[in-house]
Formats: sequence, C-alpha cells, structure tokens
Amino acid sequence: MKRVYIILMTIAVLMSAGLFLFDDKKPDDQLSPQKLLLEINDDSRYWSTDLVADKIIKHDPALLLIDVRSNDQYEEFSLPGALNIPLENILDEEWQGYFLAEDFDIVLFSNDEIYAGQAWILLRRLNYKNLRVMQGGLNHWAETIMQPLMPKQSAPQEAFELYDFRRAANQYFGGGSGEIQPVDTETIQVTRKKKKSAVEGGC
Repeated sequence: MKRVYIILMTIAVLMSAGLFLFDDKKPDDQLSPQKLLLEINDDSRYWSTDLVADKIIKHDPALLLIDVRSNDQYEEFSLPGALNIPLENILDEEWQGYFLAEDFDIVLFSNDEIYAGQAWILLRRLNYKNLRVMQGGLNHWAETIMQPLMPKQSAPQEAFELYDFRRAANQYFGGGSGEIQPVDTETIQVTRKKKKSAVEGGC
C-alpha cells in the first residue's frame, strides 16, 4: 500500500511540474520537484486523527480544516468546522488568502490520503506553508475516533490512555456508547457540520 501511494504521489509531482512548465504565472519561490519529492517521504506532514480531534475539542483558533472531497460528499458529512475546497478547485484564486495566511495550521483531508495528498503536493509546489494531511483520512477517523477498539489487557499503559482519550472524543463528536466493534468505513459516522461562510472556515 505504501509503495502504491508513493508511486501515485510521484506521478502527481511529475504532472504538477509539467503543469507549471506551461504556466505563465510562475511564482519565483516555487518548490523544485526534487525538494518536493524529498518532502513527500517526510512523515512529519501527517497529523494523526487523535491530534486533529484534540485540536477540534480544544477549539484551537489556528486550526483550519479543509475537506478536499466533492461538494456532495461534504454535504453528506464532514468534520466540524471544515471548509470544503474540492481538489479540482484547490488552486482557484478565491482560496489563496487561506493558504497565504501563515497563522493557520492547515489540515487537508479526504476519505483516505489520496486526494488530500494530491492537494498537498499542488499547494506545496507553490510553496504554501503550514500544510498537513490528516493521516488515513475520514476512514481512519471512523476507526480511531468514532469506533475506538479497547486494547488487549497486555497492552502498555499508553495504549489505555489513548483509548480513554478516543472514547471521550467519541462522546464529544456524538458517537454511541457500549461495546465498540470494528467499523465499516463505507458508513462513516461523523458529526454533521454547521455551514460556515468562507471567512469562518476554521475551527
């Protein structure tokens, strides 16, 4: 899976590099394809679902969640306070203000990591900063936050502390109670968001 993902991201880098070769509006500080490829292999660009959940719960004013899925998928469900910018519109001029604002921690997400990863590549190629991808996307959110599994009795204390946090987060985001079973990621249960204006998009 990791190998397939890296191949897909490499193709996306090459395609984005090709797009900019034919673009008359090239910023002077674009990231080179070589540097971009190095950054793709740096896992620090990922934020875990636990970290994202913690920042939402704490109402972190610097957090800006961007759902890069289609508008139809966004309308069906998304994370609280998320702004919807579909992948095909991610470079539209109307959204540049969000990506130029350096006081935001921008977290891109989709159902998995593919679309969010592609959005990250396009934005980093233009040298936008403070960009993250939510690891595993909404599918992993469903597994870890909405349907956390109790660790085995032999698991270390840290695993139980993480489980306690996930159960509390599950309650915060409107999850059920009782014994939690593995989730069918086709039926993700995420709190329905309140519509936000373009200015209010963050959390």
